[in-house]
Amino acid sequence: MTSGDGRLARGLLGSLILATCLGAENAYAASPADVATARELYQQGSSALDAGNAGVAVEKLSQAWSLVQTPVIGASLARAQQRLGHLVEAREAALAVQRLAVAPDETGRSKQARADADAIAAQVAPRIPHVKLVVQGVGEHHSATVKLDGAVVPEAALTVARQTNPGDHQATLDTDDGRHAEAAVTLAEGDTKEVSLVVPPPTAPVAPPAPAVALPPAAAPAEPAPSTGAPAPATQTTRISPVVWVGVIVGGAGLVTGGITGALAVNEASIVSSKCHGTGTDGKTVCLPPYTGDLDRGNTYATVSTIGFIGVGVGAALAVTGWFFLSGKSDAPAQGRLVPFVGPISGLAGSF
Repeated sequence: MTSGDGRLARGLLGSLILATCLGAENAYAASPADVATARELYQQGSSALDAGNAGVAVEKLSQAWSLVQTPVIGASLARAQQRLGHLVEAREAALAVQRLAVAPDETGRSKQARADADAIAAQVAPRIPHVKLVVQGVGEHHSATVKLDGAVVPEAALTVARQTNPGDHQATLDTDDGRHAEAAVTLAEGDTKEVSLVVPPPTAPVAPPAPAVALPPAAAPAEPAPSTGAPAPATQTTRISPVVWVGVIVGGAGLVTGGITGALAVNEASIVSSKCHGTGTDGKTVCLPPYTGDLDRGNTYATVSTIGFIGVGVGAALAVTGWFFLSGKSDAPAQGRLVPFVGPISGLAGSF
């Protein structure tokens, strides 16, 4: 036998010895270095568990299990998780031991470890609390991320109550459009609770603003024409004499008075002509006593009408005289202008 064959034989013998010490038939698949490391981690974890330090025991035994999976390591890990209060992890470690294949020459220590794991799984199962996460308001065309204590919960796991450990827990929901919801829950051993995560409905999409329309540049204000130094010519307007206004008033009053009294005189004349006959010694019309008043009123109306029309002529004369001889041009700014007129209806015509 060569020296190389001797070293190989010693390596295989060492692996067999380590596997026997750990009671793990699955250790045959690990390298001698992994088996040796797993044995050291197992010893540290067992010592920590015996000392009541379950946190350190879980850490060391988990590392050993990741290197070599044996019933002895698995059962010890389940026991440490149970003492730490991690009921879900304890049951899963115990069930992992049950899934290990049984070797034909399995040691008594390994058989006892399997029995211990079965007992832990049965004891822990009814103590594990459950929480059902109910998601609401996400919307048909949106997605959401649900987390329990910071760990993402797969969408398929939302349809059933989720196993968790006793204690306080925080559930969150975040949608792809920025909506958020959260809820806290406290679970005791054996509890089953439902927690709702409700987000507000999605908002309607906001239309983008209309593109800005470029406006043409504003025209520059026109510059004032250069001054020549000469003053602007004054605007000339017609100055109307007050005599014009007196003539208009007198003529208008005479026209109104003459017209009304003239109509009344004509009416009285028609009455007198039908009721009075003959004339007196003075050549005037003579009426019977009942109609004498009509005759007098008719004469009075006729006289007043004559005076009124004389007033029209006087007013017209004043207005014409004032307009042509007393009015004149003025350099004052243009203002309103009135022009009298005389005719069948007298009045003023003006512009402003």
